[in-house]
Amino acid sequence: METRRIDHVVVVTPDAEGAAATFRRHFELAPSAPVVGSPALRIGGARIAFAHPADGSALAAILARSGEGMAEICLEVGSLPEAEASLRTAGIGFTVEAKGAARALAVDPGAAHGVRLTLIEGRAA
Repeated sequence: METRRIDHVVVVTPDAEGAAATFRRHFELAPSAPVVGSPALRIGGARIAFAHPADGSALAAILARSGEGMAEICLEVGSLPEAEASLRTAGIGFTVEAKGAARALAVDPGAAHGVRLTLIEGRAA
């Protein structure tokens, strides 16, 4: 599997707009297009998305259990089918999710030292 870069990280918070404003003000990060409806800021080639999770979602459970903070890392891979085959070969559990209009692979956190990791396919260059 070719892992290319960090696409974005997700910060879960009860106040997504307020958190984004804090990061813009204190760290001078530029606004970016939203990530699945959440306000986002750009840093280098990656983004930080600030999400107020929907009730009952996995991110809502993280917010309730751990409080606000980083909840997910999303990595861009060269080929999602190749990544899926690689995970299957390695015996790593995952689920297929929708990320906007695209598919994504949510890796079992137990296989990534507790990190909630999502793989997305890179855009053609």
